[in-house]
Amino acid sequence: MIGIAMSTYENEAIIHETITSLKLQQTPFRCVIADDGSTDGTVALMRQMTAGDERFEVIALPHGERGIARKTAIDRLKELGVAYLYVIDSDMVLADDLLKSCLLYLEAHPSIGALVIPEQAYSEYSNYFSQVKVFERNLFNVPNDRLDSNSIEAARFWRLDAYVKSGEIDPGQISFEETQPTIRYLEQGGEIRRATFTFVRHNEKQVELADLLKKKRYYFDVMPTTLASEEGGFLKALQRWYFFRPVLYHPANIRKYASHPKLTAGVIYMYLRLSLIGVSSLLFKRVS
Repeated sequence: MIGIAMSTYENEAIIHETITSLKLQQTPFRCVIADDGSTDGTVALMRQMTAGDERFEVIALPHGERGIARKTAIDRLKELGVAYLYVIDSDMVLADDLLKSCLLYLEAHPSIGALVIPEQAYSEYSNYFSQVKVFERNLFNVPNDRLDSNSIEAARFWRLDAYVKSGEIDPGQISFEETQPTIRYLEQGGEIRRATFTFVRHNEKQVELADLLKKKRYYFDVMPTTLASEEGGFLKALQRWYFFRPVLYHPANIRKYASHPKLTAGVIYMYLRLSLIGVSSLLFKRVS
């Protein structure tokens, strides 16, 4: 049985598409949705859409952090005895038969513990930084199933025993907690592949630079907690810094840069601004 753990927060406007894509999957699953204290109609809509469908369980939590909601959903799935774990966000829309294709792949490759699911970003908004964020997210969709050593991509489809071996998500880390099990599992000698045979569509919604920087500033401000709880955390963060990620220099992406110079300039500018925020949070606060 596949267990799907999903966290939500104030997602009334987009959750319908995500749940619909889950309901269309033909492979048996159990889905636990942990809501992180939404005050809009997210919980009511989810309960309406899943009423009478025993595959779904909705848990309404007080507002805390995303990691707490994720862990709550995962722990509940463990109680249900699932053998595979798929961790998704509420802005992800599954491709047809995604669950079946991932399950068949792992059954055919017993040495592989987890899969990174490629994300095809999109947005219904046409403003510049919405399109820049879509362009940037899609840079990680390279036609290669191998992860590079400085990958920041998070494996989301796991054998449950491999996920447990990785050390699992630490909800106390708050920022970038979803990538840490992937990094740890690879360091333990485990195998993870990019599932180039399927994808999810990722709704970036409307992105304004000021809002993006504010959100990331918060993550960077709490990131020292993540670094302190991981062995060699500070060095790992530097190795995976924006411009140091090998995937950005893949030949497929070089061609994209040449074809979309304005969007490329936006990504560079965004990374520079985020780097300044990150240096301020990670270095100055670390020293203090």
